[in-house]
Amino acid sequence: MAEQRKSHISQRLAWIDLLRGFSMIAILWFHTEVYFTGQPMTPYEMYVGDVLAVFFFLSGYLMYGRTLDIKQRINSIFSRFLVPYFVFTTIIAVSKAILVNDHTSWKDMIISIVSGHASWFIAALILSQLLFMLFLWITKGKLIWLSIIAVCCLILSYFIGNAFEPYPLYYAQNLWHLNEALLAYFILFTGYLYRKYESYFNNIAILLSLLIIFILIKTYIIYTDAQLILGPIIVSNYPLFIADLLCAVLLMAEIFKQLPSVRLIEWTGSHSLVYYFICGAVPFMVSRVFHKTALPIQSYLSILVVFCVVYIVSTLLTKVIYMLWPTLKT
Repeated sequence: MAEQRKSHISQRLAWIDLLRGFSMIAILWFHTEVYFTGQPMTPYEMYVGDVLAVFFFLSGYLMYGRTLDIKQRINSIFSRFLVPYFVFTTIIAVSKAILVNDHTSWKDMIISIVSGHASWFIAALILSQLLFMLFLWITKGKLIWLSIIAVCCLILSYFIGNAFEPYPLYYAQNLWHLNEALLAYFILFTGYLYRKYESYFNNIAILLSLLIIFILIKTYIIYTDAQLILGPIIVSNYPLFIADLLCAVLLMAEIFKQLPSVRLIEWTGSHSLVYYFICGAVPFMVSRVFHKTALPIQSYLSILVVFCVVYIVSTLLTKVIYMLWPTLKT
């Protein structure tokens, strides 16, 4: 019985790592496009926000059913996210200043790191997890209260976090990316809720419905030229934005449960934290090298070549970093 339970857990974690890995590869592709061509060739709204939301969603999914040990959770967030945040952002900022003659002052650099602005995604992930853990403890896990808090966070993320048409409540300083953390909290809660009612989604009709809705949403986004940026939040149509994120992550979760194991992508997913920290620096440096060649810039084939090099370099670098710092593994 114990072996069956262990096998079930391993299978569940395999699809999670597969989805994380796919999402991380998509983020690397986006940064490769931006740094190699100077602009995203594939529209941001088609996939970037969706794959970023996956990480918040899966954080909530993995929180469900675990014993709430506040001290242990805080220590985990501190060691797995906060310490790496300061280490990696400092190294990257200093390297950028030295190697590419970045003219940002040391004072501005320090302020950016300390205020959580050096990596919006990690800052929002840390803060949203701390908030969720706090409210999970206060509410004793009662779903009705957690639901109300999640909806309130979603509403707040619109009124204080949306930079598209700033409201009087707009939080311009956005310390530790509170604006994005509130939205991340809501997405995190949906992952938590999904885990509770996961069995209801194991249905071909649900999968087909999600696929149809997903296609309709993306078609409407293209038709209306909606601006739907997750970090920082710059959204022209908030209901459409939320519907897009939720439909996309639910669809991907259901699809990736059915896919066979792909060890390289799963490895990428289980080591995604370091990939994320270097997902800007490596594409930037590799693109600079390729800019000195005759490779045409405005070509998907060229981007594919550059991306393959980016992925290889990122993987090798990640492997070395995890060898030196093995406790980082998620």
